[in-house]
Parts: sequence; C-alpha cells; structure tokens
Amino acid sequence: MPEISKTADQALALLLSIGEEGGATAAALADRLGMHRTVAHRLLATLEQRGFVGRRSDGYELGLVLRHLAARVEPELLQVARVVMDELSATTGEATMLSLREGNDAVTAALVPGTRHLVRVALEPGFRHPLHVGAAGRAILACLDDRIRRRVVDASPAPAVLREQLKEIRRLGYASSHDELQEGLCGIAAPVIGESGLVASLSLTVPLTRAADLQTWVGDVVRAAERLRDELGAAAR
Repeated sequence: MPEISKTADQALALLLSIGEEGGATAAALADRLGMHRTVAHRLLATLEQRGFVGRRSDGYELGLVLRHLAARVEPELLQVARVVMDELSATTGEATMLSLREGNDAVTAALVPGTRHLVRVALEPGFRHPLHVGAAGRAILACLDDRIRRRVVDASPAPAVLREQLKEIRRLGYASSHDELQEGLCGIAAPVIGESGLVASLSLTVPLTRAADLQTWVGDVVRAAERLRDELGAAAR
C-alpha cells in the first residue's frame, strides 16, 4: 500500500469529524480525534483559508467549498432518485421527499408534490430539522454508525424514548411521525443506504386528515427505498 501523508490524513479526519459528528471548537475537535491541539489549530486555519471550513462563534463548521463540490455529485443522486420518487408519488398521489443527513440534521434534498388531492404537503428542498424529529430524520438516525447514533440520541430531549423508537424502526424497516415537523402533518419514511455509505430516507408526508392512508403505502415506500438503494449502487459501479 502506498505511503500516505499524515498531515493530509489529519486534515481529512477533521473534516469527517465535523461532517459526521457536528461542528466544534478546535480544542474539542483535537480531543475528539486524539490530536495535538496545536496541530488541529494549524490545520483548521489552513482549511478555513481554503474555504473547506468556516468559523462561527461556537466553533468550526463545514465550509462553502465542500457544498460546491457536493453539488457536482448530487445531481446524479437526484437524477436517479427523481425517477423512483415520480413513480411513488404517481402510485400514492402524495408528496414524496428525499432527505439527506447533514451533521445532526436531516435536510430535504428533493420533493415531488402530490397531485391527487386539493390539500397538499410541500416541505420544500432545503427544509431542515434535527435527526431525532420526524419520520425522515429518524429513518436516517436508526441506520447511522453506533457511535454517532449514540451521541445524537444522548443529546435528544428524551433519549430512552428515542432509543426504543429507533429499535422499532430497525425492526419494521420504516419510521412514522405525527404532528412533529409541522402541525397537522404525518409521514412515513424508509432508510436508503448505498454501497458508498450514503444514508438517506425516502418518505411520504400527508395531512393528518389522511393519516389512515399511510399504512396502505408502507410497502410501496419500503420497496421504493430498496429500489433507490439498488439503482444508486448500480450507478456507482
């Protein structure tokens, strides 16, 4: 195996830690990674100068350069997802959403509105909420690495309740929510885990007046998530 650059490896470790476990101060990041604090400060200063991280009042977060780079990859993901989402919305008549993890949040990456009903739901792309809130977020959280999941769960308002919810999601293969993201909405979501480690969720969101219909669509949502997983894997080969 070729020799790697220790400095580059440490810089990448900092970026991964911020992305996977959330932003933090230089000292906290150094402690998190077992890195000398002086080294962490120097690497973060370099990454900040290049735009890979940004500094805020409570520490460092991922920078705009990474968002621009990610935008060059996501179109392929969204292109594959759109076909599956269009078919799921056509089958159910309801709004279909693809959510991705960003730090400790779930973010709506794509939306296909429902067309069958006068009252529709639209959580537009860019809508953000904590992973522990809502079906889309918990479907992602249930499938994260144990260490990251424990950190998010322990920081939630009701860790014991959330742990049981996540166990049930892994048992059933989908998550559900009522009146969480917005008053009057409910949803179901299935996780999508790609070969590259991508963790996302595919969900249906409806007004509470149509909550009973959701159970009718559970199998369709789970199968659509599995199909998206398979097609993303095929596209990556």
